[in-house]
Amino acid sequence: MADQILLGAIARIDGYDAALVRKLESLVIGRSPLPGKTRTLDAATLVSRLRQSGIDPERLDLQIPSEVVLSRAAVTIECGEIEQIVRRFLKQQASGTAAGSLAVKDIRVTEAVVVPKGPLTTQVSAPRNSELAGSVPLQVTFSVEPDFERRLWVTVNLERRVNVVVARRPLGRFKPLEAEDLEVKALDLADLPADRIEDPGVAIGKLTRRAVDSGTVIRPDLLELPALVKRGDRVRIIAESDGLRISAFGQARQKGSQGELIPVVNLDSNKVVHARVVDSQTVKIEF
Repeated sequence: MADQILLGAIARIDGYDAALVRKLESLVIGRSPLPGKTRTLDAATLVSRLRQSGIDPERLDLQIPSEVVLSRAAVTIECGEIEQIVRRFLKQQASGTAAGSLAVKDIRVTEAVVVPKGPLTTQVSAPRNSELAGSVPLQVTFSVEPDFERRLWVTVNLERRVNVVVARRPLGRFKPLEAEDLEVKALDLADLPADRIEDPGVAIGKLTRRAVDSGTVIRPDLLELPALVKRGDRVRIIAESDGLRISAFGQARQKGSQGELIPVVNLDSNKVVHARVVDSQTVKIEF
């Protein structure tokens, strides 16, 4: 049974006027009962719907029982079945991650779902741009042809472990990082910062901005590049534009790492310019 009750679905309609027969067959009487429920229609309701549709009941030979009881066959999808649907979805999602990195701690299904009999399809979707970690709401959609759809929210508690770089031991401020200072651990994604570092090579050779405790997850804001130029260093200032190259000697007013913009005094003009550090002896003015 579809979501709407058509007169042609509950009555036998005969006549010589084919157009009128088709109109009667497609006449909407009302909404179908919910799956597993019943609805009762009386003769007065049917006659009223005919008049509302511009059909004169006096033109028809009506044989209407005192009441028509309609029931809609249904199937109940129990909580355990819904849980299995969600588990299959999560298994598919886990296939795109590192093997064994996604573990299901708990699935909370609050109620069973009643759907009409018919070809059933299900679809599970997660909130857009969300990571499958921690407590995640999932929407399960049940569709039955031709036009039934029911949505249910299910909460899952997930543990997704990813490899991250952590401090192997306590590290002091401005400590140049070596491979021995770091280790890679598999930790729960729900407890990790979004800007975590996952490749030790990104951190090795940089300095700690502050003291770091053992086991701390390494993030970019904890690190800085070592200074190539120190305050007071003599450097060559280079300026280039349209094939023209000019250079002069200068003195750094502050320390700077590669790519950092620092103030430099031009020793010829005694003016301060801002230049980007190229290496330990060179800075470059950008136009």
